[in-house]
Amino acid sequence: LVFRNTGGLGDIFMHRMMFEDFHRIMPNVEVHFACPSQYHSAVQDHPFIAKVVNSAEVQRRDYIVHYNTTTACGRYEMKMAPYSDKHRSDIWADQCGVILSNHKMHIHLTEEEKNRGKHIIEQHRDRQGPAVCIAPISAMENKNLLKHQLLETVAGLRERGYYVFGLHNHPIYTLLKNDIPCISGTSIREWMGILNQTDYAITVDTAAFHCSGGMGKPLVGIFTFADGKVYGRYFDFFLVQKHRA
Repeated sequence: LVFRNTGGLGDIFMHRMMFEDFHRIMPNVEVHFACPSQYHSAVQDHPFIAKVVNSAEVQRRDYIVHYNTTTACGRYEMKMAPYSDKHRSDIWADQCGVILSNHKMHIHLTEEEKNRGKHIIEQHRDRQGPAVCIAPISAMENKNLLKHQLLETVAGLRERGYYVFGLHNHPIYTLLKNDIPCISGTSIREWMGILNQTDYAITVDTAAFHCSGGMGKPLVGIFTFADGKVYGRYFDFFLVQKHRA
């Protein structure tokens, strides 16, 4: 059992990087992943997780071996701050005694989920051109794009012939007030389908960054105080970093 009793969604996606190596090292062991039930759909398709269980209900004593990854990153990153050098997947794997070798998320959407994502994107289309998903909001407010940064980014993309839409779990009123398409209120699987079917993604340090990177989408990551070179170590992406050479 790998046990995590909190989110957020980005951390759940980074956990996906661990399980192929668990299977490689212990091919005959059945690995279960415990996390809060609202995140189960984010990992239900992983080929090396035998079962996803609710962290609020699972009995760890029922397992021969269990590892708790809930606080490992907090302890390590606070100890190393402000120069934490390890990707979170590696911190959690170290907690379990495993050195990761591939860091693949193994995201597998069905054709129906991909088609649904494409349909939602096209429903909101207000102009021709390649689709650019912009995710400007994080759970931590000091990682967000400011209003003028968001609007100028959208304006610059539109001038270059792109169709731009915002993506968040709640409406992005800065975009809506300026008649810019915004997609919100989707399920996690629909949200994954949208990221899978967009042509490009521009995102702050939030779950959309990790999911897009895990899918190998053409990606720009915009970071403030967190180190994008560490958080995006295993992605092929363009980094916009507020500080550090």
